[in-house]
Order: sequence, then C-alpha cells, then structure tokens
Amino acid sequence: MTKKVWYTYDDIHKTVKQIATRIQEAGERYDAMIAIGGGGFIPARMLRCFLDIPIYAVTTAYYLSESSGETAETVRKIQWLDPLPEPLRGKNVLVVDEVDDSRTTLAFCLRELQSEDLGHIGVAVLHNKLKPKCDTLPAGISYYSGIEVEDWWINYPWDANDIDAHNRKAETAREEQAQQ
Repeated sequence: MTKKVWYTYDDIHKTVKQIATRIQEAGERYDAMIAIGGGGFIPARMLRCFLDIPIYAVTTAYYLSESSGETAETVRKIQWLDPLPEPLRGKNVLVVDEVDDSRTTLAFCLRELQSEDLGHIGVAVLHNKLKPKCDTLPAGISYYSGIEVEDWWINYPWDANDIDAHNRKAETAREEQAQQ
C-alpha cells in the first residue's frame, strides 16, 4: 500500500508564501502565471496574493484516473493558449503546478511554452517528489519547489469531499510523526 500524506489549506498557504519569498529574493520578475490545470489552479491563485500578477491556464490529460495514478501513453492538450494571448508575448511567465511527480506533464508543458514567443520561463510547484523523473526540465528554466517529499500519495484539500475529515487526517498524521 502506498503511504499517504495530507496537507491542509493552511499548509498550502504557508508553502506558497515561502515560494513567493524565494522568487522575490532571487530577483526574478514575472509578468504572468500559467497554471497547469487542475492541480495548479489553486496554488496559482494563492501565489497571486504575493506576486500580484495575472493568471492564465492550460489543461492537459495524462492521468487516466486521479485516484489510481494510471497514465496514458502521451500527454494531450485539452485547453491551451492558442493563439498565445497578446499580453503574454515576450513576457516572463511562471508556470505553476501542485506537484512535480514523474515530471512528464510539467516537461511537456514547458517544451510547448518554450516554442511560443515568451520571455523567461520559471516553474513553481508546491511539492517535488524525491524520486527518479521520467523527463528533464528544459535548459534555462528557473525552478522553485516548496517542499521536497517522499514518493507518497499526496491528498490535497481541494480534492476532499469532506474537508473536516481531511483536516482530521492531516492532524492525526502530524501527531503520529511528532511521536516518532
């Protein structure tokens, strides 16, 4: 059985703030974010509070089932910036997703975006799973991850049907870890 971990909205907010601080301290200036749906939507919106830049969105399909982790043979574009909106031309963009897992979807999106008329591209992910990746990031990409995590199943609050039960599981897991 795969080990599971739960994060609350408070946990996510603190991680997003940490990422924003690291971006600002690095002196990177982004003109817009591109959220990778569906997991990147909420972190991008939270990051907007700190970076005060607009959000655009792309959506891909790679996972056949969110709960099983089964994948398709290739990544497909579902919603894309096609044509690239005029306000993004030549601009620096920060691509946002919730987790860098196999890196397949992230690398696909970055390569596709590099073929567009954009300036510097950076990446922000809440969690980077500590495991071998199936793909590499294109050269020249700035990379910001909030937390390095084991290859466990991550339960995000926005996926919860019962947020109170989700938060109880997160608290129980925290208490168990503190006792170890």
